[in-house]
Amino acid sequence: MPKTKRILPLIVLAMMLSTMTFALACGSETIVEVTREVPVEVVKEVEVVKEVEVEKEVEVVKEVEVEKVVEKEVAVEVEVTPTPVPLGYQDVPRNRTLIMAGLGGEHPGAFTDIEQFNAHAPGLSRSGLYQAASEGLFYFNMLTGELIPWMATDYEYDDGYTGVTVNIREGVEWSDGTPFTAHDVAYTLNMANTNPLSDRHGAVNQWTDEATAIDDHTVHISFTGPSPRYVWDLLIFRADIGVPWIPKHIFENVPDDEIATFSHYDPEKGWPVVTGPYRLVHTDVEKKIWDRRDDWWAAKIGFHDLPEVERLIFLPGMNEITMAQLLITNEIDMAFSLTVPNYKAVVAQNPNMTTHYYGEAPFGYEDWWPVGLGLNTKRPPFDNKNVRWAISYSINRDEVIEFGFGGGQIVQQLPWPYYAPMQKYHDEVADLLETYDTSEYNPDKSAALMEGEGYTRDGEGFWVKDGERVKIHIVTFPQHPSTTPAAPVVTQNLRRGGFDASFSTPTDFIDQIFQGHADGFIWGHGSMVDPEPVLKGYRCELVTEGEIGFIAYPGFYRWCNEEFDSYVEQMTALPEDSPGVLPLYRKAMEIWLPELPDIPLTSTIITLPMNTTYWTEESWPHNDNQYVHEGFWHRTGLHIFLNLEPVE
Repeated sequence: MPKTKRILPLIVLAMMLSTMTFALACGSETIVEVTREVPVEVVKEVEVVKEVEVEKEVEVVKEVEVEKVVEKEVAVEVEVTPTPVPLGYQDVPRNRTLIMAGLGGEHPGAFTDIEQFNAHAPGLSRSGLYQAASEGLFYFNMLTGELIPWMATDYEYDDGYTGVTVNIREGVEWSDGTPFTAHDVAYTLNMANTNPLSDRHGAVNQWTDEATAIDDHTVHISFTGPSPRYVWDLLIFRADIGVPWIPKHIFENVPDDEIATFSHYDPEKGWPVVTGPYRLVHTDVEKKIWDRRDDWWAAKIGFHDLPEVERLIFLPGMNEITMAQLLITNEIDMAFSLTVPNYKAVVAQNPNMTTHYYGEAPFGYEDWWPVGLGLNTKRPPFDNKNVRWAISYSINRDEVIEFGFGGGQIVQQLPWPYYAPMQKYHDEVADLLETYDTSEYNPDKSAALMEGEGYTRDGEGFWVKDGERVKIHIVTFPQHPSTTPAAPVVTQNLRRGGFDASFSTPTDFIDQIFQGHADGFIWGHGSMVDPEPVLKGYRCELVTEGEIGFIAYPGFYRWCNEEFDSYVEQMTALPEDSPGVLPLYRKAMEIWLPELPDIPLTSTIITLPMNTTYWTEESWPHNDNQYVHEGFWHRTGLHIFLNLEPVE
């Protein structure tokens, strides 16, 4: 397939962070990547913006005050080389081949785990093993709250939540024909529990005593102590969560000290051996290809029809320019993910694109990761709740959404999403939010709080006390669609409010947060069914420990309130769906909201274009057909592949 080039004239966006923006012109032959450099240092001039000129068009926007940003545009030609399927493979029609690019952003440009398909080895990309080839005992639809039994039929906790019995579905098989049984589940958990080299060791070891196969279809797991959230935390596939199962008849022959290096890759042996409806047929630095297995267990026993998607091609992380070009030319069907202006530019050239809201704002689906401005509350003056509230009041979240995300986000008042299971937690504190409105933009309140704490403005308008300015240096991801674009807008809002703010996107930003070097950071939070996983991140015991946890990211905020801790501990001692969680949550939030240790900013809306050239629009996930969210890199991606219908 020949190389292609196209011209991408610049789309000018106010206050965008050093990211690439583009538009597409018909009949052109070159890609132009535009990098915009936005300085971090002081910007003094303020003006009223009433019009934004985009090439030859004028877009009228609401009147807001913004600060001038000195920008430099650098145009660089970038060649896009479409990645064909290697010669010699079975011919699969394009409308039976689903091609996905980006994979959540890891492994940019090339895969590094080319011949590694051991789900318990570190560093695996999300390129098919978890989504197409592995299956969960249960799945959870985070948008609707539906629990979907899959390789297991049900489970029952012991009295006092000291263990759980899980019933395995009859007829489940590995791809080599070996039955998938309770022995595989028990082996996987016991191996991860006892072998510190397993990438799942920490999560499994925390609460697992021993897993025992009672018979082929019944496994009992005993806990080290009461663990009412064990199934939720480990046994349910949702987002990037859930223990992946491995075949006992293969892995039991691997020495304990080789479990992290064993590849589980040998095409002559049919490895990797999987349970899912797809088998690996090709892997290299550029792509991973999985073809449908017509002997999939679910089709054999009548549990589920074979997918109509016959081939899956996963491409590694790449920049938006490249993904947009491939979408326009129908080289790919899904991309993680595009900014709203870039999505609009793609649609202008290829109208066969849809999103979660059918191309309307807020465009994408709401991810489980609302974004906030965290502060190191052990460091003065951020240890003062009035200063934290003054910072919050100085942030205009509508501007963050408009100028940072092109309208593709929503304001977030609490650090958990507006999912159906979570709505009662938003409703429960609605009255508190009237008093402690975490989304309010009010410069007067901000100034009054700072003056009440003894601060005055210096000659440049920044808050000063005892000769010291209030400086806030913010760090965040070098490239993340829901955090990085917010950084320059939040920074300019804070500067306008009198805080000497700056930002950077260093590669070691996580280390800076854990080591306490960062004043502030823009980060997300993970909850799907109740707020407990997020609230655990504010416990006193984490102030100095600084251990990383996938869901709650403990150690970030360095805030401590022992009464708050007691309510969270009681929540943890209850199942995630217990009615007893709600009153404890209320008491915890009566402490958290006045203190505001973490400042909510925006949702995470993933604008993920879905191509209807080869797949019917009705079969893609949408807000009125939320059979799953469209995050194809997540464990639940299998359900997209099972539901897509080809355009004939």
